[in-house]
This record gives sequence, structure tokens and C-alpha cells, in this order.
Amino acid sequence: MSSSKVRLEFWMADRLGFDQPGPIILEEPVEEGETLRSLLTRLAKRFGHFSEALFDPATQSLSSEVSLLINNHIALSQGMDTKLKDGDQILFLPILAGG
Repeated sequence: MSSSKVRLEFWMADRLGFDQPGPIILEEPVEEGETLRSLLTRLAKRFGHFSEALFDPATQSLSSEVSLLINNHIALSQGMDTKLKDGDQILFLPILAGG
């Protein structure tokens, strides 16, 4: 069992069923070589609202209403297959629209 962890920061926590709008910060263990896809799939199983608000495990896609950054990078060259490592910071931001 690995002791590696990533930090998850949710800025739309109320949409995930938490009792505040955000941010909510969680630490999540990751195994060596684990991908963003497998982490998001695991979170979707654990948090009921996660798959509705952020990530659809059936289509393996992020919601069009959220931006995901890893270590302050929005462009992930390997996309959902980006490998996670100890200390990575994953930020979930709502996409805001207005006029």
C-alpha cells in the first residue's frame, strides 16, 4: 500500500453535497502509477453528487461546467491518463458565465 497522497480542492463543494460552497480541501491516497481517470472514477463511486456535478464515470468525461487544474496547469498533455504523484494538487473550479 502506498503512502502517496494528492490534495483535492473543490470550489463548488455545495454542488457535491457538502454544506458549504467551498473551498473544501481533501487529501486522497493514490497508488504508484495511478491516473487521473482512476482517481475520478473512485471519487464518483464514493460521493453521490460527484458524477452529476463533475465527472461521469460512464462516459469517462469531465462536466463541461468544471475546469480541472493539476499543479496549476490546465492543459494536461496526457489528459485523463495523466499519472498522479505524491504531493500533486488538483483544483476543481466551476466555469462561470455571465453577461
